Amino acid sequence: MLAPLKDRSILRPAMADEPPAGADDSRRLARLEDENRALKAALRATRQQLRRNATEQTRTTIAQRNEISRLQLLAEQHRAARDRLASGQAMIDMGQRLMALSEANERLVEAARRVWHLDRTIGQAHRECERLARERDSLAERLYRGGAGFTTEYGGD
Repeated sequence: MLAPLKDRSILRPAMADEPPAGADDSRRLARLEDENRALKAALRATRQQLRRNATEQTRTTIAQRNEISRLQLLAEQHRAARDRLASGQAMIDMGQRLMALSEANERLVEAARRVWHLDRTIGQAHRECERLARERDSLAERLYRGGAGFTTEYGGD
């Protein structure tokens, strides 16, 4: 360990513009206080800047971690999809879906065929009803006009 110095003035170089020791201490004190205030202001500004930088770095770090998590999740989803395709499960699923859709299509075709037949039968029945209605109206008209030829035409007396 070093021994303390008795005369500390040897550590500081003598400044030419300084008055001799004991001369104008108040000017020196004022200058030192001004330097101290300037250093404190610079220190305060530096600390504020460091706080702002630390906050910004924290935000950036959090955003990057969130992005990493999102990308890891996306990578896992892609990996699962890739594994599913590689295993052939996708082809099996598509084949099963195709079979189900084919069966549904067959049922739909059969239902359409039944509808067509029913529509055709209803059309025929409608035409037959119209024919019968015309015949009925014709017979009613003949009966109303006096029944002339009504009995001979239909096997009556």
